[in-house]
Amino acid sequence: MSAPSAALALLAAAALLAALALARTGPVAPVSRPRASAETTAPLAVRLRIPAPAGLRRLARERLPEAVMRAAASEPHIRPGDVAAAQAAAAVGGLGAGLLLALAAGPAAVLAAPALALAGWLLPVRAVTARSRRRAAAIRAQLPDLLDLLALCVEGGMAVDPALTEAARRLRGPLGQEVRLTLADVALGATRRSAYGDLAARVPLPEIAQVVGALLQADELGAPLSRSLRGQAAALRDDRRRRARERAARAAPKIQLVVALLMVPAAMLLV
Repeated sequence: MSAPSAALALLAAAALLAALALARTGPVAPVSRPRASAETTAPLAVRLRIPAPAGLRRLARERLPEAVMRAAASEPHIRPGDVAAAQAAAAVGGLGAGLLLALAAGPAAVLAAPALALAGWLLPVRAVTARSRRRAAAIRAQLPDLLDLLALCVEGGMAVDPALTEAARRLRGPLGQEVRLTLADVALGATRRSAYGDLAARVPLPEIAQVVGALLQADELGAPLSRSLRGQAAALRDDRRRRARERAARAAPKIQLVVALLMVPAAMLLV
């Protein structure tokens, strides 16, 4: 074995021993898997069991972005500590993979180690953020149906809380889960303003803020609710159609470019 390869092997072995030693002094907290239910989405796919230094986990925990904290507040099976541990473990794993690649491919490949470590550090946060965006999109898509159900129940003579209970019973997905969590807070003694405010904080969408404002006005001022809910549902559906038209308009030039890149060379070969 050449001298550079031996040095890299010793460096990889030292890094592995240091990680194991630090893992003994600061063991990774065991990851609890969520209970399987109809409302629980797939478990977080970035949880890793690679030993990582406790200091690195603390650094990751202190630097978690706000989007991860919001996702942890709305989804109980996503915990900030798990995401931070996954960041640290993925960074250590990426560094080790880069060193092994350098051993296999030569010293020039050692530059891949910091790149893989950075990718491992960013991957868990990106995964949770993407999951949070998909959840927000699902809530936005379900919101008009919730408003229609609430309007029907209120027009039928039901109070707001029973109407919300009935609407949440009929809804599946993240929006029904959020409504049930809000009703549970009210049942445990929280005021409606506090419970609705927590809902708006967990789901930071302007549409949710408008619905919360309408519910608070109806509860505190006695404002008519059914007409406001139907108006908001119609506005949300109009906005959904507008966004669909915008996406279609943005997709047309991309489709034309792909068609041009595929068809023009073929036409030139035929000519």
